[in-house]
Amino acid sequence: MKGGALFGAKRKVLADAMPPVPGVFAAEPATFGWVEGGIATPATGGAYVVEFLGKNDVAILAYFDPYGRAFSTDVPLSVPPAREPDMAFARWTDQPTPNEERGCVEVRSEGGAREVAQYGCARNRYWLFDAWIDFGPHAAGLSYADVMARAYLAFVHRPKLGARNVPERGLTSVFSWLRTEKPLAALRRIAAEVREVGSDPALRPPALVRCLALWLAEAGLNEGAVHDAKDGALRLVRTVRYANTFYLAVEDEGAGIEPRTVWALEAALNRFLLVAEAFGDAAATATDVDCARWDAYLIETAAMQRPSLDRVVDAPSAPSDGEWGFRCAVGGAVERLRLPVRAEAVVGADLSAGLAAFDVTVPDASLMPEWTWAEEPRFDREGSWELATAEAREAQALRYAEHVGIVLAGIAFEASPKVRRVEVVARPLADAGGAKGADESARADEFPQGAHGPALYRVAFDRAAYEATAGFGSARAGDPQPLFSEAEAQFNLPEADAFGTLRALPSARLRGDLPEAEDALLPASAREALGAERCADVRISHDAALRRVGEGLADRIVGASSAAEAIRIVRAAQERAIAEADTRAVAACTRLMAALAEGEVDADDQNAVVGRFLGEDRCLAALARARTLALSDPEAAADALIDAVAEAVALDGYADGSSEVYRSFDLYASRVLYNRALRAHRGGCAACGGACASTLARVARDAGKRIVLVPDSFYLCHLEIVRLLEHSFERADEALRFGQRAVEMAPTVAAGFCRLGRAYMLVGDMENAAEALIEGLRVAVQPNDIALLYYQLGYVLWKAGKSSAGAACYVKSLSVSPAFVLQASAELQELVEETGEVLPDHGEVDAALARAEIPVAPTEEVLEALGAGAVAATDAGVFVVARSLLSLRLRYRPDDALVNVLHSLEVGSA
Repeated sequence: MKGGALFGAKRKVLADAMPPVPGVFAAEPATFGWVEGGIATPATGGAYVVEFLGKNDVAILAYFDPYGRAFSTDVPLSVPPAREPDMAFARWTDQPTPNEERGCVEVRSEGGAREVAQYGCARNRYWLFDAWIDFGPHAAGLSYADVMARAYLAFVHRPKLGARNVPERGLTSVFSWLRTEKPLAALRRIAAEVREVGSDPALRPPALVRCLALWLAEAGLNEGAVHDAKDGALRLVRTVRYANTFYLAVEDEGAGIEPRTVWALEAALNRFLLVAEAFGDAAATATDVDCARWDAYLIETAAMQRPSLDRVVDAPSAPSDGEWGFRCAVGGAVERLRLPVRAEAVVGADLSAGLAAFDVTVPDASLMPEWTWAEEPRFDREGSWELATAEAREAQALRYAEHVGIVLAGIAFEASPKVRRVEVVARPLADAGGAKGADESARADEFPQGAHGPALYRVAFDRAAYEATAGFGSARAGDPQPLFSEAEAQFNLPEADAFGTLRALPSARLRGDLPEAEDALLPASAREALGAERCADVRISHDAALRRVGEGLADRIVGASSAAEAIRIVRAAQERAIAEADTRAVAACTRLMAALAEGEVDADDQNAVVGRFLGEDRCLAALARARTLALSDPEAAADALIDAVAEAVALDGYADGSSEVYRSFDLYASRVLYNRALRAHRGGCAACGGACASTLARVARDAGKRIVLVPDSFYLCHLEIVRLLEHSFERADEALRFGQRAVEMAPTVAAGFCRLGRAYMLVGDMENAAEALIEGLRVAVQPNDIALLYYQLGYVLWKAGKSSAGAACYVKSLSVSPAFVLQASAELQELVEETGEVLPDHGEVDAALARAEIPVAPTEEVLEALGAGAVAATDAGVFVVARSLLSLRLRYRPDDALVNVLHSLEVGSA
């Protein structure tokens, strides 16, 4: 635009408004500013951002109105643009300071709006801050026209000339990348942005972002397996329920990323997060030295945390003073720890003995900060990053590990007044996996059995010292060494068993043996939830107790000097069995004595002794024979199994009678559901009715009778007979009979309902098929069982003319487990093509099932039974049952704190 048109206009040249663009050569630096008046504007007024050409001419770059909006244009505007602005000053809804306006600068493009800076205004003077671009002395004391022009030139026009887009303001871009991109892609982008921004002198990332890039480099982001790994090789989550910190895990085991590297990358993110939170709104303006000081402070004061012992988010309701309550409190508190570098802890306890113990994996020196900020000026600079010495990092790692141990001991003492002593064994991450293979290590991490091996330290704290020192106050805040010296801690041990003291307690053996190999009266508080009076009433194994007797005999027989002495040992055991009216043990002893007398078993071969004591499992042998026969003659295979079942009924008496019934359970969950239903029928469990309503009618016939467990093989023979006969129309009634017997034998096991439902379906009885499958859904707990039941029910309902309900069942099956994805997907596609049915969204499937009166498995009643049973079994010391019930519940209601509880139930048993 020619200068003549600007007669009477107000103009201003803005010094340093456009720093040089890297890679773009200009013979003479351009001059930029703004012009107000002399150029047509909309009636609302406004001004133009311009480039001054020569003495009088200008090139229009943008129009900005009085409302904080700028629109790119190269011609004057007479009406307001009917489009979104290229840049806008957006005022915050909440204004923190009176007489002062705060907001953000947004740059808008096809990808949406990006916040690139914050602004403030007081007394008509503006300032810009929290941006990755350095405005230098021109960041404050700006008029409205100045701030609009400078912001537009920096955030919109300069990138048009070839400069990099300015990232989102402050730390926002970092959190945005971490939230929206795959973990490694986000980490690589952070490092790349800091590196590439360094080539543009006008851009300067916040010091904390530069620190993050440095910490990621320390962690090995650009090295080894991480360098070569795909973007999705790691999984990143925010633990919003508890600590609300970052958790990083391996998603692709084949990527070969070491646990140490995962911990290091996670530590970089959490150090960044915790320092950012410490600075709050000032995080983006913090200096390098500020960040370095706070990072060191957070590492050195990790023990100052006293995490809440509040109720775990998704835990079943339970008394707080029992074993379960203690484990929940500890598990939740551990999850609430906000540590700059990860530490992992497994707790074991026996409250009756006043003892708790922790096995802790802690970071070693390699996970401590590699670079530290040198406070002393050097080369006329304020300071600089320097490599930390190996000795300094070793000392820092030891302090950190000791502080972690102090925090955990404090948690245990606060979680229960019954705890009088806390033992802690800490192991560096480098030693935690030992020489295990990858698969074994993964299993050990998921279900720790009580670690052995080298340890950094072993220490025991007592409550008296804890209370006398205000919860180890000085050791938390400063040097922990005096406390560890007073507690006579041992360091650098070649071998340490974190739970050895617990395993030496009398309770440890019972916790490992109950309910299968030992029996005891359940406490009154556990009987309703478990539906039982004694531990033996929760058993699911046919021969565990008998096997334990056989193993004990084998241990004693191996030292016998003669066959006669061996027989005398067995005879003594038989006399005890006669006194206890244990007919199975009496028969087993007779069988073993005969074999010893005839020389048919080697007394020194303990496995052979136990095998002869237990006797042959005729049904298991029949299953093996049937598997071979089925390849050529399925009906002959079925006949072999039918003969084995008949023989077992005749010889072992596996037939229900007036005083006892024979039942089978695949999991402790199915036994607990059965027990609760039986107790509800007897009127002794007000809370059990809902959980067991579908099985009440079936278990009613068992009331007042002795429950005898059958071998798993006997039950499996029935299921296999149904499968082998399912395509034999001549023997359909026979298949249904064995299917019905399987359901009678195991009324809370889903597998029988699956077989029976399919048998009905194959003879065209869709009504009974649907009824059987729905009944199975009411007791199903395992994902594959649930998926199969929904898959089969989908087909049954579809063919019965209920395509909408059938479609919902197919979709539910696909969402529960991938086990039947090929079959279910193919049939679902056929259903849609045939009926035109509109499929429910995954989020709407449960509602669609409920409308069709189909249970949503596992039902709330079943989940309640699992939770209540886990609590009761834990407090009763029946840890085998508690682990099984809790692990199933966690499949459907995952909770990190309850995973800690599960791990605690794995340790401390003999």
